[in-house]
Amino acid sequence: MRSAATFAIPLALAAASQVRGQVPSAVVEQLKRDATSLVTVDRPPTSSQFAIGLGLVALAAAADSHLVDQGREHLPGWTDDLKTGGATGSTNTMAASLIAGGLVFGDRRVTTGGLTLLEGNLVLSVVVQLSKTAFGRVRPNHPEAGRWFAGGDSFPSSHAAHAFLIASVLDATIDRPVWRWAIYPLATGVALQRLHEGVHYPTDVIAGGLLGWWVGHRLSVSHELVERPHKVVVSWAPVLGGGCIVAHISF
Repeated sequence: MRSAATFAIPLALAAASQVRGQVPSAVVEQLKRDATSLVTVDRPPTSSQFAIGLGLVALAAAADSHLVDQGREHLPGWTDDLKTGGATGSTNTMAASLIAGGLVFGDRRVTTGGLTLLEGNLVLSVVVQLSKTAFGRVRPNHPEAGRWFAGGDSFPSSHAAHAFLIASVLDATIDRPVWRWAIYPLATGVALQRLHEGVHYPTDVIAGGLLGWWVGHRLSVSHELVERPHKVVVSWAPVLGGGCIVAHISF
């Protein structure tokens, strides 16, 4: 399986290079750009933002067990219909549809979006599996639920990761802000379904969603689907003498 993925990445990039009118020798350079983009932070967080981020992680982890119970009891059952939207196979199907549609209608941007999604799916699958193995968190519906480094595969959520990978690449490919109101809620619905089914903790789906969005967005930047990287801004806003943490992504 891994050898097939290793072969498919340069194959997809070769097609992407030809779509942009480049020679196949540009594949190596594209791989270098993609790898650099995936590990590049355009504006590192300040110490206060980093502290807020750690605080959010700590709060979420502390509330995990309670929130997963709430999700099982109160999230609507229709979210189960969205489960397949985060499957690896669904991601490949979406990628193939974009590639085929772009080739049929002569739209290079759509074809590039499909190739970006295909590469992102391969990269993300490897990263998610390595993370699951490294953290070994036990799923909430298994004995010894929540234990870390215990051979589990709960963290991060693969479904949430692939759902937000699809969302980020579609967002970059379509490049029409109004579509974000449909694309990202659907991805969020996939993440919530994992809580409703009781197979993941909130921190699992949050981590998976962020990971998927990051891979999709950074590859979209590398493949020139996005002119400038989006910025994530985290701040503290006073509310009635107290405060709340506010985070938003600027597009």
